[in-house]
Amino acid sequence: MIRPQPKPGASDDTDLREQEALLVRECIRQMGRSLEPDRAIREMLHLLSELLGLNRGRVVLPDPARGDLAIRYAYGLTEDEMRRGRYAQGEGITGRVMQSGEPLLVQDIDREPAYLARAVARTTLPQETVSFIALPIEVDGRVGGVLGVHRLRSRHRRLADDMAILGTVATLIGQILQVNRLVSERTANLEDENRRLRQALEQSQQTPIMHGIVGRSPLLARALRQLEQVAGSDAGVLLLGESGTGKELFAQALHRMSARAAQSFVKVNCAAIPDTLFEAELFGHEKGAFTGAVQARAGRFEQADGGTLFLDEIGDLPLNLQVKLLRVLQEQVIERVGSQREIRVDVRIVAATHRDLQKLVAEGRFRADLFYRLNVIPIQLPSLRERPEDIKHLVLHFLEQLNASHGRQVALQPGAMASLVAYPWPGNIRQLYNVLERVVLLAEGSQVEEAAVDYALVTEAQGQPVDVPPRRIADAVEPAGRTPPAQSAVREWRSVGGEEGAAIRAALSAANGNKSRAAQALGLTLRQLNYRIAKLGLR
Repeated sequence: MIRPQPKPGASDDTDLREQEALLVRECIRQMGRSLEPDRAIREMLHLLSELLGLNRGRVVLPDPARGDLAIRYAYGLTEDEMRRGRYAQGEGITGRVMQSGEPLLVQDIDREPAYLARAVARTTLPQETVSFIALPIEVDGRVGGVLGVHRLRSRHRRLADDMAILGTVATLIGQILQVNRLVSERTANLEDENRRLRQALEQSQQTPIMHGIVGRSPLLARALRQLEQVAGSDAGVLLLGESGTGKELFAQALHRMSARAAQSFVKVNCAAIPDTLFEAELFGHEKGAFTGAVQARAGRFEQADGGTLFLDEIGDLPLNLQVKLLRVLQEQVIERVGSQREIRVDVRIVAATHRDLQKLVAEGRFRADLFYRLNVIPIQLPSLRERPEDIKHLVLHFLEQLNASHGRQVALQPGAMASLVAYPWPGNIRQLYNVLERVVLLAEGSQVEEAAVDYALVTEAQGQPVDVPPRRIADAVEPAGRTPPAQSAVREWRSVGGEEGAAIRAALSAANGNKSRAAQALGLTLRQLNYRIAKLGLR
C-alpha cells in the first residue's frame, strides 16, 4: 500500500525545481565534455545521488557474450556488487523492465518478491523503507538497457517528480549509448578499410609495377628498357607482339615518359574504322565535305597536336590511306577532307600491330616506304607464355582492381593460383583479365578453390581453340620458337578402350589427383573422364 506523501511547501518546491534544472544542465554539460560512456554516464549517476538523493544508480545492458543482462555503469556500487548484478531476460525487476519496456516502481523492496537484492545486499542499505525505481533506456527506438536507482521513502519529494527526472536522464543516457554505438561502428568500418588498404598496399609493393606495367620477367624488362631509351626522342616507335600483350599500355607509358606527357595521348584503332570514314577520322573534315558533315571537325592528328598519336593495328590501314599517312609523317602537315588548306601538326607516332608487316610488304598489302618510316624503333612485346613468372603478379594486380570495381573480397587459394600460372594463355593478358573477372563475379565465397579456377579454364578452352598438347597442363608451355600442335575446342567422340587406363592413371598422377586438370591434359571433358574411370573400373 502506498503511503501518502507530505505536501512540500512553496519554497521546498522551488528548491526541487532548481535542483532538477541544475541536474539537467550538468548532465548536458557533461555530454558536451565527453561522450565516452564510462565517464559521462557515471557522472550522471553521481549527480542523481548528490542532487536528488537517488542512490546506487546503475545502468544494466545486454551482454552479447553470455546472452544475459549485466551492470555496465554504476555509482555507489562496489566492483563486487557490479559483478553480482546479472539477470536473465524477464528475471527480477530489471529483467521485467528490459523485457516489457515499461518503468517499474517498487515502493518497499522488503515486500516485493520480484526484487532480488542480488547486486546490493539488503543489510548494506538503510534499515528504513527503501524504494527501487527502474526505467527502460531506449537506443535506436528499442529497449537497449535499464536505469535503476534506490530511493528512501521518507524523503519529502513526490515519486512522480523523481520518475520524471529519471526519464529525462534515461533519455540522455540512451543518446550517449546510441552515439557511442555509431562511433564504434564507424571506427570498426574505418579499421576494416585501413586493414584492406594496408593489405592492398603490401600486395602492390610485392607486385612489381614499372610505368604502370606489371611484371619483372627479363623479356618484359628488356622491352621497358628500350622504351625508356627512346622516350626522350621524337623517333617513331613500332610495338610488335600478339594481341592482348598490352601494346596500348606500352604506348601510354612511352607518352608519360616523354617530354610530351603534358599534352594529349590519342588512340586510333585502325581495324575498327570503316575505310570510307578513315580519312575524315584521321585528318578531320570541313562543313559540307560529305553527307552528314553538318559542321567542321578536327581529326585525330589535330587532337594529338603536341602530343602522341597511337595507331593501333596499323597493319589494317587501307593502302590509299597509307600514302596520305606517309606524307603526314614526312611533311608534318595535314589537309582536312573538303579543304585544300594545309594544317601543320607536331605529333609523335607510335604504331602497333600483331601482324607480320614485312610479310604484308612482300605481298604488296603494305607500303615498304611507310614500313621503314614506322619501323625506326621496333620493340617486341613478349607474350604471356614467354613470361610465366609474371602471371602471379598480374593475377594479384587484377584481383585488387576487380575486387574494388565489383565490391568483392575474393582471394585465390594456392592451388587455384598454380592452375592460372600453368595455363598457356593464348589470348595473353586480356584473356587472363577476362577469366579472372569471371572467377571473381561467380565466386560463392571469399576463397576461390583450385576446382573453380580449373572449371573456368576448361570452359574458356572449350569456347575457343587453345594450343595445348594432350599432356599435363603444367608442362604445356613450349620452348620459344616451337609451335605446339593445335587441339580443337570441340572434342570428338571416341569409344573407351582398355589401353586408356594407363594414360588416365598417368594423367591423374601428374595432376595430383585433380580430375579437371587431368581431363584437360587428356583432351577430355570432366564428364568424359569420369565416364572412362567408371567404365574401366579405375580407382
